[in-house]
Amino acid sequence: MSGDSSQNNVAQSGYLQQVKFKFLAPLAALAVVLVSFATSPAHASVLQTSAATTVKNAVGLIVEYASGVNPIAPDGSPVGANSIAEPISSPRALGDHLFALEFTNPISDARAELIRTALLRDSRVQKVSIDRHIELAPTAQHLLKPQPIASLAKYASVNIKVAAIPALAPTSLVASNAFSTQANRVARISLSWSAPKSLNGGALLGYRIEKSQDGVNWTTIVSNTGSTVRSRLIASGLTPGVSTQFRVRTLTKVQGVSKISLPSRVASVVAVIAPLSPLLISQNVAFAGDRVTWERQTLSQRGGASVRYRVTVTSNAGKFFECTTTSNSCLPTGLAATVPYTVKVAATNAVATSVSLEVADQHYGSQWYLYDDFSIHADKAWQISRGSQDVVVAVLDSGITEHPDLDGQLVAGYDFISNKTAARDGDGWDADPTDEGDWNAQEDSSWHGTHVAGIIGAAVNEMGVTGIAPGVKIQPIRVLGSNGGTESDLIAAIHWASGLTVPGVPKNLTPARVINLSMGTESASGCDSGTQSAVRAAWDLGVTPVTAAGNSSFTAAFSYPGNCYPTINVAATGVTGDIADYSNFGPGVDFSAPGGDSNLSNLAVNGSDGMILSTWNLGSTVEGQADYGLEEGTSMAAPVVSGVLALIYSVRPDLTSDDAYQVLLDSVSAFKPGSACAATAVNYGSETLVAKCGAGIVDAGAAVRLAKTYVSKG
Repeated sequence: MSGDSSQNNVAQSGYLQQVKFKFLAPLAALAVVLVSFATSPAHASVLQTSAATTVKNAVGLIVEYASGVNPIAPDGSPVGANSIAEPISSPRALGDHLFALEFTNPISDARAELIRTALLRDSRVQKVSIDRHIELAPTAQHLLKPQPIASLAKYASVNIKVAAIPALAPTSLVASNAFSTQANRVARISLSWSAPKSLNGGALLGYRIEKSQDGVNWTTIVSNTGSTVRSRLIASGLTPGVSTQFRVRTLTKVQGVSKISLPSRVASVVAVIAPLSPLLISQNVAFAGDRVTWERQTLSQRGGASVRYRVTVTSNAGKFFECTTTSNSCLPTGLAATVPYTVKVAATNAVATSVSLEVADQHYGSQWYLYDDFSIHADKAWQISRGSQDVVVAVLDSGITEHPDLDGQLVAGYDFISNKTAARDGDGWDADPTDEGDWNAQEDSSWHGTHVAGIIGAAVNEMGVTGIAPGVKIQPIRVLGSNGGTESDLIAAIHWASGLTVPGVPKNLTPARVINLSMGTESASGCDSGTQSAVRAAWDLGVTPVTAAGNSSFTAAFSYPGNCYPTINVAATGVTGDIADYSNFGPGVDFSAPGGDSNLSNLAVNGSDGMILSTWNLGSTVEGQADYGLEEGTSMAAPVVSGVLALIYSVRPDLTSDDAYQVLLDSVSAFKPGSACAATAVNYGSETLVAKCGAGIVDAGAAVRLAKTYVSKG
């Protein structure tokens, strides 16, 4: 180092020079000094003798850079340093475009000559010479006579200059993991260090921080902290589980020149973060004999550390089974045959625990259509998204009743029943979509809209049921009253739900992306032009109408509004994956989805009777206590598909209705071989119907995964 070599030269230059330095020390804080003075004739012979030198070895290079070249590279190293096969300091200005580059340790002249030749190949370098160590000839020592201090007054004009050399490196660098529960999947490292023991006369500018993962290739991650603070939090460019090395340099300014020190000692650390939540391969509901399995996790997914997994299996009665393992599966034992048990897998490493998708709603185990073999596999979709609150599903139905699983899920809706008698609220169109009951002399109120809304968006709140897209918003729009509704009211409701203007009605401030139409009436003449125009306008706006194929066990082409185009028309399947005995079918069907079939109750999970469990009301005529109820029908299958579409739009809001239809088409589950739905042709009277149940059973898990990477064909 230049500081050490300068001090050595002073020590060897004789008594007179030593006295001179002692005398002048109060003039400056001298770490390293260069002495130059005008000599009188009386001392000329002494100085000439002292100039004799003996070449020892090469201590560095003296370089003249081309005009306009900054000798200091952006990383603080000398320009051309990649040609220098020795550790070397930052350039020290010598004046007249010359700069000294000092080797960390002296080397032989022969070695230095090779480096000099290599550096000359750099076009930015004009000239290079070897900087060699020199010392006074021993024979000159006896000529220097001690003099009284008073006689040194004539040296008052001595010119003293502090050398522009770097500070010493920082000391005591410590690197430690800085895991944060607020950002548990972000790798963070805390660095702290002590100040350098000497700034060598410079003013501190800050510190430079460098990083390496192999100890050879170093990257500057903080060029200048710009502060005297000796700590830093690093939260980018880190790989969990991989050792990362750090070092710090001191940045100073000396005589207007910026200097960078040698690096500190290296500190190594391994960042550890929270593990990813395990992704279940098996269902998140288990039955007797089911093995619980989940995807194997990479080191990064484990948070950069070893992980233990804890599998918990519970029923409504509480915890039933638990195991701990380092593998990716566990076989619960002692489960009852028909009881659904919810499954949770927790991954724990050194800093945190992450839990697999957990559905704690009380009756989730009875919602077979969400997780079972012939379900829509909503549990797989939820590992990606449970829905975005920016997505709205309009439920055009009988209105809505108060329910704890729905109350926080709603946006403002509207009542489009124009007939005051049918509306039972004393007026026509208004802003209150409350279901006033559709009872008659033969039947109690159906609370149909409440049941449909819960299938789509019942909240995850550890009570009742869960919706297919519990993160989205439901817009209740009332179109069905005590004796049904009218096509004209339905057309206005479709327009308003889509965000289109309906004269005399306030603008819909939260237009829908999906419109659910769980209704059907026989219409041998097909779809009327007004409804046809309305669904086309919605579709073109990117708002997707979903219709029920109908419950009359005949061709879907005769059921309105499912026979309007374009809509997504849905048939119903049961727990075995085959078409329900009531469902309409045929070429008018686009897809199938679970709608329930009570004829298969003996094959169904406890609490379902093979039907669809959702939100309900206990009132027989007017609204009563909120509860949960079972229903079956294509009216239940349609909102299942509406919920899946809501999840698709949640992960890809840019998709059009055509895109969303294609995503469903490309991701459906095939029908069970040998089932009626799997038949390629079905005789119906004198007709042969193709695709009785549509393209397949809608698969939410596959659809949402596909949607994330889907490239529009439009």
